[in-house]
Amino acid sequence: MPARRRWLIIPWLVVALLFAATVWVATSETPAAQQVQEFVHWAHTQTIVDTALSVNPHSFSSCEFTVPRGALSISIVGEFSESPASPRKIGKSIEAAKDRDANIEAYVLTDAAFAVWRSGYTAQTQYESGPVASATINAPLPAGGGVYHLVFSNRNSARATTVHATVLLRYKNWLPDALVHFKEQFWNWLGL
Repeated sequence: MPARRRWLIIPWLVVALLFAATVWVATSETPAAQQVQEFVHWAHTQTIVDTALSVNPHSFSSCEFTVPRGALSISIVGEFSESPASPRKIGKSIEAAKDRDANIEAYVLTDAAFAVWRSGYTAQTQYESGPVASATINAPLPAGGGVYHLVFSNRNSARATTVHATVLLRYKNWLPDALVHFKEQFWNWLGL
């Protein structure tokens, strides 16, 4: 009888270990857990912008991005720097380094807040850099889906500038992509 009970305990130990491993993978921020999350499509990385953007004087440039429904642990990470669109020439030297202003501002706004901000009013931001020449972005967003805008504002400058930006959207989804796709097909098949 004792040998039979030992054999019954082994499957429960295996189930408990699998459950513990799943919880660790789902909640841990370690590089190993993130690799497993990407492998099973729990963690997603999407490029918002990875280019140089020209921003006119007293204007702005924006990039729209969408966070899918059901997303968790959402964050925007990256960096940006500004440089003058055309450096000033003084004599035979170009003063590119001295010509740097701390006038570029980066914002992350919801779709509704962007409409208010674009009209010239103050709006609630998810991230705001303040006037800088360069910065690193690491901004969390609330859980759930939505449309957002990454904005580089040059409204306080009378000179055109170029913003070199590499910004990524990172989020986790508890359901793997295959299950989400299957669920959407099932609801479409039912006509809902």
